[in-house]
Amino acid sequence: MSQGSVARNREPFDRAFALLDDVRARVTAVLHAITQPQADTRPVETEWSIGEIADHLAITERAYVGVVADLAAHARPHEFEYHAIVKSRPFRIEDTWNTEVTGKLPTPSELLPTRGKRLDDLIQALQDARSCSRQILTPFRDEDLGVKFFVHPRLGIMTLYERIEQLAYHELKHLKQMEQVLSRLSSTG
Repeated sequence: MSQGSVARNREPFDRAFALLDDVRARVTAVLHAITQPQADTRPVETEWSIGEIADHLAITERAYVGVVADLAAHARPHEFEYHAIVKSRPFRIEDTWNTEVTGKLPTPSELLPTRGKRLDDLIQALQDARSCSRQILTPFRDEDLGVKFFVHPRLGIMTLYERIEQLAYHELKHLKQMEQVLSRLSSTG
């Protein structure tokens, strides 16, 4: 692999992780700014608390990064024609944070959070998930993940770079949810 192709592969990889890290910093800032009772309180019984949202984010990252790594290692490159798949998407990957554009999907049972975890444990779980993600995916930084694909149940086919970025947009969606919960708690308390 030439130096030029390595650099071209690292750029989208690093950009995807920069996006992940930016959103994660915002999530952890919210968690550092709240109390344990705020983390545990649901705005209504059928909605998640801020702590449950954080737990869901850690669980989701661990689950999907493993899938991305497996596909990076084993997927057949160029299985799909990228420009054709982009045209068939119901919405842009960048819009997946916005439920007004995408609607809501039910959360798979394996990604459901546990209620009542300590804030320190939630923050640590998010840090551990990110550390694990870096450890698992960094060996693929020099490879072209733009020619290997993930099939999303709603968006359809996306490159592995896009899948990493989509994890950040998923987290951004839940950051907005955390901010809404906090606002609702502040207005009632």
